[in-house]
Amino acid sequence: MVDGLAVFAPAADERIGIEVELGLVDERSGRSAPYDGPCGSRALLERAVRELGAKPVLEGGALVGVELAYGAQLSLELGGAVEYSSAPFQSLGALVATARRDLRVIAGLAARGGLALLPGGLVPFTPRERIPWAPKPRIGIMRRYFRGLGPAAAFAENVMGLTLSTQTTVDYLSPEDFREKLALLVKAAPIAAALFVNSPIEEGRPTGVLSRRMQMWGYVDPSRCGVLEFAVRPDVSAADVVEWGSALPMIYRRVGAGYVPGPARPFRELVEHGFGDGTAPDLDDWRAHLSQVWPQVRARHTLEMRAFDGLPWEAFAAAPAFCVGLAYHAPARRSALALLDGITAADLAQASEDVAVKGLDAMVGDRSVGATAEALLGLARQGLRARVNAGWERPGTEHLLDPLDDVVRSGVTFAERAVSEWTGPQRERPAALVAAGRVPIG
Repeated sequence: MVDGLAVFAPAADERIGIEVELGLVDERSGRSAPYDGPCGSRALLERAVRELGAKPVLEGGALVGVELAYGAQLSLELGGAVEYSSAPFQSLGALVATARRDLRVIAGLAARGGLALLPGGLVPFTPRERIPWAPKPRIGIMRRYFRGLGPAAAFAENVMGLTLSTQTTVDYLSPEDFREKLALLVKAAPIAAALFVNSPIEEGRPTGVLSRRMQMWGYVDPSRCGVLEFAVRPDVSAADVVEWGSALPMIYRRVGAGYVPGPARPFRELVEHGFGDGTAPDLDDWRAHLSQVWPQVRARHTLEMRAFDGLPWEAFAAAPAFCVGLAYHAPARRSALALLDGITAADLAQASEDVAVKGLDAMVGDRSVGATAEALLGLARQGLRARVNAGWERPGTEHLLDPLDDVVRSGVTFAERAVSEWTGPQRERPAALVAAGRVPIG
């Protein structure tokens, strides 16, 4: 039998990783780049191989990513966006400096093909029917699976092809550390997300919603997305994650060099009875299965915060700064857990819906999201200062949180600023939005 708990082995120390998702768009139209052609994503990856000495990553014979120096990767997302995945770092400051340097270099390679790397929470000009799907064999399987769910997955393809986020991974050191960090991040996720709302424009039009991305995630697959309800319990453990994940079917599984649809049975039944072809799941299958669930906080060998919209270039590091400050300083972590005590899974689920529309003005249970998010931000800053004082971070690292302080102080979210700029100085011109928001060339 697969030992699911093996995936939850504690780390030796606390490291930090990020995944920055960025639109890869035509600098004039703002629409997602195709895969093929001189102005396509494959050409960008080929330039990275030739000029940066990057190692190509192939899937089904197609170039879909590259391995950069020092363990970082650049890969195609399902709908043609790109994802920069860092190596794990012990220092947040070193991680951010490396990511900034790498992304500016990649932006320069993209610009030579008339393309821009565009941060944010949603690719703002690509219609759903024009998503340039990457040449990854499992994409077709996933699209068919979600279509089979009906209205519950109405926005699954939008999420697959258009949404963007900056995701942060943190380590845990023991079962108790796992419990504390998982509970904290799950409870904080939809509340803190109000500080990050930044996807108000869809297909070139303001939607009246602050985070269209958050709203879309509510219609993907309710069984494997959203709030991990069991994580609010005081006795939550890795076994609960295994129990939850093993009750879900696999969407796809790898067979040889390709992928096939997963059997429509819970994973635990596959462990007991096999796939029906004489084989049974192994640990690689279990790891692949855990990559097919997308809750706001995903628990595997790390804890991954997935709840936040991507922010503008100058503010993208606020996401890992918030998570590290809150999770990696025990006094801040426990103060945050005390602050969030009494919030239920139902409160968090409702807040996830409301924050997408109301941002800081939403409620979580009978509490103000804005006031609670501000208190969490203060604790995250306390945690970062403690890391600086201990010599683990460079002086001034806590200033990575300043863009979030600006949101709290002004009451104006990134989404509201984006709409104001779009209808004001950008005069609703895609090229102007891209020019103002793209990752600068370094």
